[in-house]
Amino acid sequence: MQTKRSQFYQRFLNNKFAVILVDLVLALLAIFIFTKIAWVFQPVVSFLSIVAPPFILAGILFYMLTPVVNWLHQRGLNRLLAIALVFLLVIGLIVLAITRVVPPIESQLRSFINATPTYWDEFVRWITDLNNQQNIFSDKQLSQFAGEIQTWVSKRGSTILSGTLSSLSSIISTVGTVVVTVATAPIILFFMLKEGNKFTPMILHLVPTKQRKSFGDMLHEMNVKVGSYVQGQLTVAIAVGIIFMVGYSIIGLRYGLIFGMLAAPLNLIPYFGSALAMVPALIMGAIQGPKMFIAVIVVFFIEWLLETQLISPFVMGSKLEMHPITIVVVLLTAGSMFGLVGVILGIPGFAVIKIVVVRLFRWYQQVSGLYPSDVPDKTLQLTSQEKADNSK
Repeated sequence: MQTKRSQFYQRFLNNKFAVILVDLVLALLAIFIFTKIAWVFQPVVSFLSIVAPPFILAGILFYMLTPVVNWLHQRGLNRLLAIALVFLLVIGLIVLAITRVVPPIESQLRSFINATPTYWDEFVRWITDLNNQQNIFSDKQLSQFAGEIQTWVSKRGSTILSGTLSSLSSIISTVGTVVVTVATAPIILFFMLKEGNKFTPMILHLVPTKQRKSFGDMLHEMNVKVGSYVQGQLTVAIAVGIIFMVGYSIIGLRYGLIFGMLAAPLNLIPYFGSALAMVPALIMGAIQGPKMFIAVIVVFFIEWLLETQLISPFVMGSKLEMHPITIVVVLLTAGSMFGLVGVILGIPGFAVIKIVVVRLFRWYQQVSGLYPSDVPDKTLQLTSQEKADNSK
């Protein structure tokens, strides 16, 4: 009996592959059960859809403004006064942008919309001339291709218009969500800046005493990695937008302010953002002429040098320690599931999930006893290098 029990223990209980397989089956079973009772969580989803946007916006602003508030506070300024000064500074920048930057951008945008048919004809003519020089496609094929594009655009436009008219309530709901987000985010941000250092102790009081230290280290690691990512990405994106706006204005690119402003949010998408931002500027440069096309490439090359050699090394860059393939997979998956929001927030979200999973697996290694040769005590704690990175 002892021999049989020992064989069962060796084959199943003390077998890593068997344990992982059982855990995977249980996880899939739990997911299947949750899909069958998803209606139970619908009120929670509806509540989060209302509450999450202002908290996400406030969290992003919190990571951007916390270093400034802390710097003023360390210089002897009262924290409430430091927060008030930062709020006044942000309001001043918004007013300056509205009065100085928005009007020319609005003028260019209105002009671009009115001139779109003309630019389309010029683009088709440019493609035709290029094709005549290279003899790639026949005139009939080009005409057919252009007609198909125009038909697709017209159908999409009518579909969007009919969908807009039929879903007016959805539009009103979206506008209401935006208004609520903009109105409540500053209030949430104020209390986050004022009492942000109290959040972690409040959460740790709910955790069992023996797990408080490891749980606190996990929260600290999350905060450092997500904070550095948000600060670095937003700083670089703003700098890239300014560089493109200035560069396009210098070379005289039509609607350069619009293309430069578009480059800032697109730069939040790793690897793909800069390439996407370059496409409309290159098309407009090609329409204006070969010299402008080359000038746009020169501006992009200068921006790339400034971003990679000067801006990124001096800002708080991402310390997520992800392989490029992992980043690409996360972008594709998050974008497919959650759209543009998933593309922008997918990487920091994955970093948080990764931290939780890694620490849970380390805890499982320790308590299961199935990995005696793989679990030295030092793997259950942050290494000195990790602590040094997190303290920065």
